Amino acid sequence: MSRASVPAAFPVGGRRGVVYSVPARRGRIAEAAVYALERLRRESDEIILVTGRLDDDARARVRTLVDDVVEDTGPVTGFWGARVGLARWGRRVEDFDEIIVTGDRWFGPVGDLGPTFERMDRRALDVWSITDRRDPRRSDRSEGRDGIVELSTYWLAVRRRALNSSVWRSFWDTLPAMPETSHDARRVESGLSHLLTRSGFRGGAAFPSDDYPAEHPEMFNAELLIADGCPAVVRDVFDGYPLFFDQHAIVGRRIAAAMADHGYPLHLLWQDLVRTMPPKSLHTQAAMMEVLPESNSNAEPSELAVVGVVQVVETAGLAEIFSRLAPVPGLRRIVCSSPDEAAARAIDEAWRVHGVDGVILTVVPAPGRVFDDVSVVFDLCREDVFNGEADVVIALHTGSRAEHAMNVRRYLRMQQLDCLVAGPAYVRNVLDLFRREPGLGMVFPPTPHIGVSSLGSGWLGLRDGARRQLRDMGVDVPLDWASPHAPLGGMWVGRPDALRRLAGRPWISGQDGSDLHRRMLTYVAAEAGYHTRTVATAEHAGLSHGSLEYVADQMATTSYGYPAGYTSMLHRAGDVGAGRGRDFARMYLRYRAPRMLTLVHLAGRVLRPARPIVRAMRQKMRRNS
Repeated sequence: MSRASVPAAFPVGGRRGVVYSVPARRGRIAEAAVYALERLRRESDEIILVTGRLDDDARARVRTLVDDVVEDTGPVTGFWGARVGLARWGRRVEDFDEIIVTGDRWFGPVGDLGPTFERMDRRALDVWSITDRRDPRRSDRSEGRDGIVELSTYWLAVRRRALNSSVWRSFWDTLPAMPETSHDARRVESGLSHLLTRSGFRGGAAFPSDDYPAEHPEMFNAELLIADGCPAVVRDVFDGYPLFFDQHAIVGRRIAAAMADHGYPLHLLWQDLVRTMPPKSLHTQAAMMEVLPESNSNAEPSELAVVGVVQVVETAGLAEIFSRLAPVPGLRRIVCSSPDEAAARAIDEAWRVHGVDGVILTVVPAPGRVFDDVSVVFDLCREDVFNGEADVVIALHTGSRAEHAMNVRRYLRMQQLDCLVAGPAYVRNVLDLFRREPGLGMVFPPTPHIGVSSLGSGWLGLRDGARRQLRDMGVDVPLDWASPHAPLGGMWVGRPDALRRLAGRPWISGQDGSDLHRRMLTYVAAEAGYHTRTVATAEHAGLSHGSLEYVADQMATTSYGYPAGYTSMLHRAGDVGAGRGRDFARMYLRYRAPRMLTLVHLAGRVLRPARPIVRAMRQKMRRNS
C-alpha cells in the first residue's frame, strides 16, 4: 500500500468546513440550532448553512454565525440539505482537509466540543462520526457485538482522501429524491458510510458502540454517553413513539437532567421540541408531570404578579374559590365573570367575607357563559389579563357537568382545585415552576379519568375543528392523535405571553365552544415556544396511578407482550364498535385482509340504494303472513 493510500490524521493548521442543514420555521431557525452553530464556529474555518426561507432579522442574525447561507425551497434536512451546501461550494470542497456534514438532528454540544475534536484529530481516519451503531446481519438473530458497524449519519466528518474520491462524488450525484419516511431517509444516508468502508476508506467513531452495552448507544445509552463526555444527544431519544421508550426504559427526563448537569441550557431543548412534537408525546417522554408537596415548601419567594380569573357558573363554590386564592403570593387582581345579576350579587357577598386587602376585584358581565370553562380569559377578561400587569394567570371556574353523577362532580372539582391551589405552600411550589423555567407556559391537572371516560376519546370528535381553528391562527404544531394534551377539566395556570394568540378572538358560547377552546391551549402555547407541565398533589397522583395501573392490568390480560406491540396491533384492527359479530368480522378483515374490506365497503355503497326496497318488501311479507 502506497503512502497516498493511507489515511492521515487531521493536519496541524488544516482547514475544517461544516455544512449545517436545518429547516426554517416561520422564517426563523430554532434557537437550539443557533446554539450549536455558535459552538461549531469555534472549531471550524468555514460554515455554510442550508435552510428554508428566512425573514430579514433571522437572516441578519445567522450571517454573524456562518460564512454563507443558502435558502432553499426543497428538502433541507439530512443529506438532502447537505447536497445543496456541497453544490454551493463546488470545487472549493478541495480546499478543506475535513468537511463535517451535520444539522439539527442532534442537541448540543453538551459540554465542550473541543476535547472530541482534539481526540479525533489525532486519529488516522478517512471518515468519522461522534457515535456509531451495530446493526445485525440479515437472518442473524444472535445478540452481541458481531453486527455490522455503521457510522451515525447525524454527524459525518469526511477527510481529504475520501473527499477527492470518485466514490464520494458519485454518491452525491446519484442521491435519490428524499423518501417520505424518516426510516427510509436514514437507510439512504447510511449507504454513504457503507460505500466508503467497502471502498477501502477507514472509518471510526469518537464514542464507539463497542464501549457500550447496547448496539445503538445513541438511543439506548444516552446517559452513559453524556457521562463519558459525548457532546451530542440525538433528537430521536425525545421525538419518537412513547410506548417504544416505555418498552426500553428510555426516560427523557433523566436524559434532559444529565444534559443540564453538563451545562446544556434545557430551555433550548424544550423550545425546539414543543414546536415539532405532539404535546402529549413530549409530556410523556419528558415525564413532565410534577407531584408537588402541600407543606414545607422550599420555593424561593415569588416575584411574579398574579391575576386570578374565575368563571362563575354556580355561585355555591365562590367562597371556596376565594379562600383558595387568598394566600396566593403576588396576587394583584381577581376577575370574576358573572352570567346574571344574581351571580354578581353573590360575588360581592362572598368577597366581603373572603376578600383580600390590596387585591382588586373586577366583575365582568358574561351572559350565557354557563359552562365549566374559562374561555372568558381571552375575550371578556382580556383587558385585565393581557395588559402587561400579570406574569401568571390562575384560571378557575365554579361549574360542573349536569350529566355527571354527584360523586363524579365532587371528585372532578376537588381534583382540579387541589392540583392547582391546594394550599399556601402548594401554590408557592406551582408558581416556583414558572420562576425556575422561563419557557414554561402552562400547568394544569393531569387528565381526569376517574368517573369519566376521557382516555382514548379526549378529542370528542373536535380534532378537525381544532385543526381548522389552529390553522387560522397560524399554529402548525403537530396534533396529538387519540386525545389532546389539554386541561380537560377547564382549569389551569399559565403565562399570558404563552397564550396571547388566543386573545381577542370571539369564542363560541356553549358546551361545544368551551370543549373546543380548552383543547387548543397547549398547541397555541407550543407555537409560541412554551412547554407545559401537569401538576398534582401526592394524594391525587396516588389515586390516578392506582386506577390507571388497574385499568392497564385488566386490558393487558387480553393481549401479550409489551404495550407498544399489542397497542399497534389493536390500532391496526380498528374500532371494536358495539362488539357485534359484524364488528369483529370487520376488525378481522381490516387486520388480515384490508383489500377485501375495501371491496366489502364498495359493495355496500353499491347496494345501499336497494336497502329501502328490501326493507319494504320484508315489511310487506310480514303483513301478508
